[in-house]
Amino acid sequence: MSKIDYQALRKAAQLATQGEWVAFISSGTGTYAVHTPGDKRCEDVIKWTGFDGQNNAENNARYIAAFNPEVVQALLDERERNQQYIKRRDQENEDIALTVGKLRVELEAAKSKLNEQREYYEGVISDGCKRIAELEAREVQLPTRYDLRYGHPINADERQVMIPKENGSWLYLIDLEHALRVADIRIKGE
Repeated sequence: MSKIDYQALRKAAQLATQGEWVAFISSGTGTYAVHTPGDKRCEDVIKWTGFDGQNNAENNARYIAAFNPEVVQALLDERERNQQYIKRRDQENEDIALTVGKLRVELEAAKSKLNEQREYYEGVISDGCKRIAELEAREVQLPTRYDLRYGHPINADERQVMIPKENGSWLYLIDLEHALRVADIRIKGE
């Protein structure tokens, strides 16, 4: 079948008699024709001998009547609406494809950044775990005897329970031991 010229078909339908066509079937006379609107007693009967005498003449006449200019124009209008709809959907699909493409690029960038952050924080956690292990493994050796410094009012009995600070003052040994235990620092010999 050759390509249909829709514009020529529309023009022919517009120029033809508008309205509902009716098949005129006269089996007795062998007349198979089509009435158009406005005909009075077969004045506007479209008659051709092409159908007369054919086996399927009645159905052919009914088909021609059914496929009148209004039907042709309605079908062409529907086809045009469908083509416009398809064009809009194609544009929407193209827009969606572009959006999906952009989202894929953004997703890959986000995945990459997430992997970088994961690697960074795994390192931070690993370093933190090592530092915690180091801190938990700390042990200190408390001095067992303190020498008196000149000018400090500490007697020999107090040396067993007091520790000198850097600024020259003294701390009670029990307070220092308590602070070390609270900090989870072990004291050698315990």
